[in-house]
Amino acid sequence: MSLDSPVERVVEHEHPLVSHPASEPAVIVEHLARRFGPRVVLHDLSFTVDASQAFGIVGANGSGKTVLLRLIASLDRPTGGRIEVHGYDTLRTPRAVRDRVGYLPEEPMLYDGLTAEQYLEFVGRARGLGKQVRQVAVDTLLQVVGLDERRWRDVSSFSPGERRRLALASALVHEPDVLLLDDPLRGLDGFARLEQIEVLRELHRLGSTMVMAATRPEDALEVCDSVAVLRDGTLVWSGDATAAAALAAPQYANSVRVRAEVIDQLEAAVTLLSQRRDIQELEVDEDGRNIWFLFSGDEEALAALLPQLIRAGASVAHFGVERRSPAAAVARLFHEDATR
Repeated sequence: MSLDSPVERVVEHEHPLVSHPASEPAVIVEHLARRFGPRVVLHDLSFTVDASQAFGIVGANGSGKTVLLRLIASLDRPTGGRIEVHGYDTLRTPRAVRDRVGYLPEEPMLYDGLTAEQYLEFVGRARGLGKQVRQVAVDTLLQVVGLDERRWRDVSSFSPGERRRLALASALVHEPDVLLLDDPLRGLDGFARLEQIEVLRELHRLGSTMVMAATRPEDALEVCDSVAVLRDGTLVWSGDATAAAALAAPQYANSVRVRAEVIDQLEAAVTLLSQRRDIQELEVDEDGRNIWFLFSGDEEALAALLPQLIRAGASVAHFGVERRSPAAAVARLFHEDATR
């Protein structure tokens, strides 16, 4: 049974299903805001996603990623601003938007007691697909997500990675124009994570438009063309893999990045380092153990720095030159005190 009102159905009928030029953005978000009572969850977001682009949105838990995806999927209503999916407004034509969107939630619900094929058949019927179209879609998607040989296995016997891939297939049954993915690699490690990454990359190669939310920047950087950082409901940075690598590079010429892991007397170590003119961008990780800084002195001065820390009373478990990964550099932007 549809949840849409008769008025919405009349409005949508005025916008017939048509193909859209490749030059038209797949998703347009303009000045989007969402509040729940006095709490502002999203504030003045504006961005576009081109057709066939894989666009990543990364941020800490509670930054607003899931709310944003639900708004794009027309499963929630914005407090302000507007969203279009291939020209269809999420408020004026929500049913048309839902026809064009495949949504994979962070915790997908699967029905134990059904086989993989039966589950996708069920989803296809719910989407109103005819028997022949439905069967072709099921056969194709089971191959795409690597579950063809498991099609007759009960869903309850699937591993976490297999369940994620089946849920992904269910979001693709109706051939959506835009795929919305809420942390699709969450909880997956090792081979299961690599399998899911390869499936997402293959979908991207086949031309799928994807908007992917992730808590770990490395997940989005593995799959997406570009990534944006959402912090406390506001977009604070966006860029591609090259821009992320630039964030990880030292800001100052002729300098190296150093990590010191201090297991005791951290404050004494920070005090000593902060007084030196050859040290910039001094920061302490959230774990309260690792100190990072840029050092512009020569090798002799760097070698002398470790004994100085020890004489100051610090217990140093590690000291050496290291390069911050692009993912770690992007993750720093999750916090307001990040300098870059």
